[in-house]
Amino acid sequence: MWLTDIMEILFAGAMTCLLMDLGKQYTDKWRVYAGGIICTAVLGVSLVDVLFNWPTGIAGGISLRPIESSLASLYVVDKFAIFVIFTVLAVGTAVSFYSWRKLGLDDNVGPFFSLLLILLLSLVGIIAAGDLLTLFLFWEGMSIAAYGLVAWQKKVAVSLEAALKYLFLAGAGSLIALFGISIIYSLTGSIQLKDLPTIFQGDPRLGAFGLALLFAGLGVEAAIFPLHTWLPDAYSAAPTAVSATLAGVVTETAVFALIKIINPTFVIPQVQVSQNLTATFQLALVLIAVLTMLIGNLGALGQTNVKRILSYSSIAHVGYMLAALATFSVLGIVAIIFHIWNHGLVKSSFFMLTGNKGEEYKESELSELKGLFGQNRPLGGMFALSSLGMIGVPPFGTFWSELLIIQSLFATNQLTFYALAVIVVLNIALSVGYYSKIITAVSQHSDQSEKMKTSWRLTISPLVLILLSLLTGFVPWLLLGRIS
Repeated sequence: MWLTDIMEILFAGAMTCLLMDLGKQYTDKWRVYAGGIICTAVLGVSLVDVLFNWPTGIAGGISLRPIESSLASLYVVDKFAIFVIFTVLAVGTAVSFYSWRKLGLDDNVGPFFSLLLILLLSLVGIIAAGDLLTLFLFWEGMSIAAYGLVAWQKKVAVSLEAALKYLFLAGAGSLIALFGISIIYSLTGSIQLKDLPTIFQGDPRLGAFGLALLFAGLGVEAAIFPLHTWLPDAYSAAPTAVSATLAGVVTETAVFALIKIINPTFVIPQVQVSQNLTATFQLALVLIAVLTMLIGNLGALGQTNVKRILSYSSIAHVGYMLAALATFSVLGIVAIIFHIWNHGLVKSSFFMLTGNKGEEYKESELSELKGLFGQNRPLGGMFALSSLGMIGVPPFGTFWSELLIIQSLFATNQLTFYALAVIVVLNIALSVGYYSKIITAVSQHSDQSEKMKTSWRLTISPLVLILLSLLTGFVPWLLLGRIS
């Protein structure tokens, strides 16, 4: 089956990268290239495998269980899941190729690429999980790999500090989620996601409490308010390639995990859920969405460092996606899935562009970007294009996904969601304030006349992602037709 084939390929690639590093005394000069080739090739093959098998996900989905047991792992892939898996592998391939140039001979190349592949494998597992136990196990695999990657620059104190903050908060979130899972299992006797709505049949209050705990625990990685505090430090302190991966696919996959909880419970439940419970959860999600997008945008407005601006911007975009999720509608889920693709492309490319200036935190200050367009026109132009893409200016794909989020809010025909749509629009307008600072800094005249040179290996990956976003903006129906 193609899903397990992809998982085996990614795991085999991770182990191969580790074995390669064991013999580094024989392959010292070629370790970076060998590791990069193995990692990128493995991801490329997996990406092709998904493309060939995409029709199976659209045709009604697939369900896979190794053995017939109530506690056996269950994998379920539908048109939404296969689209997010494609996004993860596409961004992962671009980041892997980008990492070739960023890693040096003194770096532990094998462990880096191995952790990257384990991280992406865990993301695929989370997306395809059909039960809570499988979801939790892959969730822990993702978290452990992410901790190691954030702390990769172990000689930099701020990286270790950010990784520890991430570890404590995400670890607490995992414990909370596990407690919620235990409550759900005690009420339903099942760990399958499709049985989630039955938690309200016995003890509605305890069921609602267990579901809230599960949502909050998973919400730490999604950076929902007030569990977002780890994200700005982790994204800005991590190596550029790691930040591009975390911002491009990890946070989005965490949001998709929330969809996997909400969708079978409120959107397409097999058991009727009371209107009062539905309304209560909707109102809570609306409030969380508003606070998340406000904290993200207001936090970004006060930053002078591009990496921190992008970090807070990620929190704001999580707020937009939560707003669509609060509608408890298929249209809202379609809007989120499409935004996962568009936001992942532009945000990942933006972080990779900052690596062209250097890995040091101070090198991504706005003052360091002054006059960049005059020093390097292609690089400066890509900074400006990425800023426009993050705002959602047409013809970037983010324009259509943000428009679809707003449309899903109006489609509810409820006054609350009309007001929420206005708040989303105002928050998007807020984002113009901090992204215009980046465009202004890049386009300003600089006294430094020396031209800045960059390697094509550092610019090809972000350029491809920017072009993919533009292509999505010109022909959005090509991808929307596969998820709607």
